[in-house]
Amino acid sequence: MKRLFKFWALALPLLLMTQSCSYIYDDCSNCAKYYSLNYRLDMISNINMQLREQLRADASSKTLKTLDNHFQNIFLPNTTEAHLGFYPVNGDEPILFNRTIEGRSTSISLSIPATDYRHVAVIGQSDPSISLNEGKAASEVRLTQFMTDTVVSHAEAAFAGTLDMDVMDNVNQNWTVNLYPADAGIAVVMNKNPKVSRIRTFIGGLATSFSPDDSTWHWEHASIMRTEPIEIDGTDSTAYCAVAFPSHAKTTGAKGNNTRANSNNGLWNVDIYADMPNGSITKTVLTLSEALKAGDIKVIRVKVNDDGGISTTDSNVGASVTLDWKKGGEYNPDL
Repeated sequence: MKRLFKFWALALPLLLMTQSCSYIYDDCSNCAKYYSLNYRLDMISNINMQLREQLRADASSKTLKTLDNHFQNIFLPNTTEAHLGFYPVNGDEPILFNRTIEGRSTSISLSIPATDYRHVAVIGQSDPSISLNEGKAASEVRLTQFMTDTVVSHAEAAFAGTLDMDVMDNVNQNWTVNLYPADAGIAVVMNKNPKVSRIRTFIGGLATSFSPDDSTWHWEHASIMRTEPIEIDGTDSTAYCAVAFPSHAKTTGAKGNNTRANSNNGLWNVDIYADMPNGSITKTVLTLSEALKAGDIKVIRVKVNDDGGISTTDSNVGASVTLDWKKGGEYNPDL
């Protein structure tokens, strides 16, 4: 009994110390008061509509079904993780949360101190090829691809949204944050040619990082992205697909982070390597003059010719073919 009394005699002062702000000083100015807020995240995307417009196909199209299924799983998975950053405008330490998101819209209840915030919500940081810099301020938040010469397609599309929030004392408040894609999708659809042994397709000229606070993309270094071949069931075609940050925007003025003046009118490119049975490689460079914007799903239809060269009837796509580009044994791309 004495031992039990001694324990409580020691524990009670400690309990009072840890709860001092709530139990002793009701008006303690140093104690942060947390207030609940109702918060909803909405992911905005129209993949199916874009694919229908580009393919000019109805719902029964096998190509439409294949591409829609592929990109829906990447852009709008059933479950994903959102990183929620609340950055006080007075420079205090940010408050950070990670929350599981189910479906296109999720409601979340959070408790944070009452003050003015710049809020940044990000999805895509779970992708193994992307790192997230949380930063001390909203302007420092950045999603960055691995700094390698060849990168893989994003397995989870990046989305982001921002909001200025004034969290007030003892007031019921509700916010909705719209998350917009920071990525774009590309599908290069081509026929299978029995005279070509293998096709490899890469995308170049795209951004390597993204800052959500002001919706700007950055090009820190030159890199190419390896596409993923997707077989279109019931056809003789393959779609080489990638999900990536967008291209430069078209401009004739001064350069900026998101713009580029280009003398050959090419804003981004698709490099296609065709391995021939005799060991040679035919390289085709498709140059695209139309900007690839965040949220876009770009479908490029091409034909594989007998010599391994690629041709297209798209007036916005230029093609440059090099036969016997390099002997197969000498070509070792960074894959």
